Amino acid sequence: MRVRHELVRAHGSDPISYSTLQPGLSYFETSFGYVAFQRAFGFELTLGPPVCARADRVELIQRFLRSSKNPLFFYVPREVAALVSELGGPRFRTSGMGMDKILELDAPAAEVHPRVRGALKKATRGSFEVAEVRPSALGQEERARLDAITRSYLGRSAVPVEMHFLNRPLGFEDDGLARMFVLRQGADAEVFGYAVLDPYFDGGRVQGYLLNLIRFERTRLWGVYYSAVARLAERLRGEGVRQLSLGFCPLVGVETEGCSPVLARQVKWMERRLAGIGYLTRLRELKEAFPGLTPQRYFVTPSPWAATTLLALLRACRVPLTEILRRSFSP
Repeated sequence: MRVRHELVRAHGSDPISYSTLQPGLSYFETSFGYVAFQRAFGFELTLGPPVCARADRVELIQRFLRSSKNPLFFYVPREVAALVSELGGPRFRTSGMGMDKILELDAPAAEVHPRVRGALKKATRGSFEVAEVRPSALGQEERARLDAITRSYLGRSAVPVEMHFLNRPLGFEDDGLARMFVLRQGADAEVFGYAVLDPYFDGGRVQGYLLNLIRFERTRLWGVYYSAVARLAERLRGEGVRQLSLGFCPLVGVETEGCSPVLARQVKWMERRLAGIGYLTRLRELKEAFPGLTPQRYFVTPSPWAATTLLALLRACRVPLTEILRRSFSP
């Protein structure tokens, strides 16, 4: 585990890199890097790109392709998708799958979206604050409070379970890299939520953080997500951090140029057909309120069917598809 931490710090330039350290994943490891993956639905589903120096990517991908019975490179940037397609040969098919939203904190200030502006005004009136805490320093009562917030949040969420894989589950281990913040409001500064930021690096130095988790209980305070993200971005900007990634928007803005035509058409059909699912709609609405980069994510699969990748992803994330559909489309 220590070696993986060192590799992430040295070469983990992708926002998902720190999530490859979560418990429960499998690893293909070499002396110079590793591929994190989850076996699901007959595939070895990778979590993002290989964690290694850029110059070693070809060698690591080739070794993983030789060792894996049914590899599926998932949630990778375009250049890694192109490498896998080239090295794997014609049996592999590629498609875009949605986009990330990354705030450039060192960019000139842009006009604030009305929803964010309104949320910040209400946050000020409601004595809302975001305060950093050390997970390892939290007492039993404080940890129980955060666990209660998690149960409350998941109980009303379209995804009613603790997701794994694409999300790193809440934990209280403290390696000094990931950061935890509590959300408080009111005269007594009651904790009603929390946020977890995962680092990603450039040359061994933090270049940005991924908003891995943000959860809170029901509250009369409107726009908690907007005000929390704005406050976190302001804090990181003051620290000289360059980026804040808000994470993935699946099946939003899917790009198919240069992709496998048949597979890409299936993904575009999914994008249109599933656009009404409340969970996906809400993700898009929340993140579009912040200006930033929207890099596309891709998957490269030996299967001709997009549905097999979706099913493998849901199994890796431990998410029940029937429950999502029931909650999303129920009146």
